[in-house]
Amino acid sequence: MNALNLEIINTVSPYQVTLRVDSPAVFCFYTDFGIEYEIVIKPNDIFIGSGAYVLDIINVWHKPSPGDPKFKQTLMAIVEEFFRQNNDVMLYVTETKDEKQASRNRLFVRWFNTNEHRDQYVIKTAEGKMDGQMNFMAIILRKDNPRLQQVFDEFDETVAFLFD
Repeated sequence: MNALNLEIINTVSPYQVTLRVDSPAVFCFYTDFGIEYEIVIKPNDIFIGSGAYVLDIINVWHKPSPGDPKFKQTLMAIVEEFFRQNNDVMLYVTETKDEKQASRNRLFVRWFNTNEHRDQYVIKTAEGKMDGQMNFMAIILRKDNPRLQQVFDEFDETVAFLFD
């Protein structure tokens, strides 16, 4: 993955984003509500055989998070910088530990579909049970990705294999 430019992220993001000292792919920020988030972009070739990056959104202290439009703007600034620097595949898989994965998925997809630059990307979602638990995932690519159809085919195959 090509490095993301923090300066560009911070010109767009309402929250000050920093890199975690021990990892160049962990973007950290605090909200106005005192919640610390880590946005992690890490390589993953399990879901897509030809390679992809997984987006993890981590509420570090697991504190309840109120609706916060600045959070959306900050997250989307990071995602857009990822796609500016890399014409790759991004996967988002909802966290399942607290049974709120359906809500998280709807919120993420809504954020993405209402984003200012949404016309530059394609997002495809999937949901299904894995080991009896509902899971939601989304795959995001730039529309000009030359592997678009291949990646969607791999995503569909993986989803069919993983979900019960």
